[in-house]
Amino acid sequence: MFQNVREKAHLAYVASSSYFRYKNNIFVNCGIEIANYEKALKLIKEQIEDMKKGNFTDEEIENAKKGIIATINTIDDEQDTGITYYFGQELSQSNVSIKEYIEKIEQVNKEDVINIAKNVAINTIYFLKD
Repeated sequence: MFQNVREKAHLAYVASSSYFRYKNNIFVNCGIEIANYEKALKLIKEQIEDMKKGNFTDEEIENAKKGIIATINTIDDEQDTGITYYFGQELSQSNVSIKEYIEKIEQVNKEDVINIAKNVAINTIYFLKD
């Protein structure tokens, strides 16, 4: 999202996505001008379809994994982040150490991404404006 919606198409000043595993939801967040709404929405939908079709590179997967791992490596940097991580482990009854978590991320491949993407469906679209 960041690379294509923000960097290449210049449609957003902020573009990101987040996964909330406890609810099995993905949130896409873009800060756009009202005039770019339709173009940005179309491009986001295309990105989802491209993932389902495998229209992405191994390099993009590696870059995503590096970013995720960098974030995981910051979990122990601050108390509240560590507490949130370990509390989440407790809630989900899955005791995965940070090292194991990183190892799992490193094992993700293109086929895994495609299989997960096939289950992605848009549920809600909202646009905040004044």
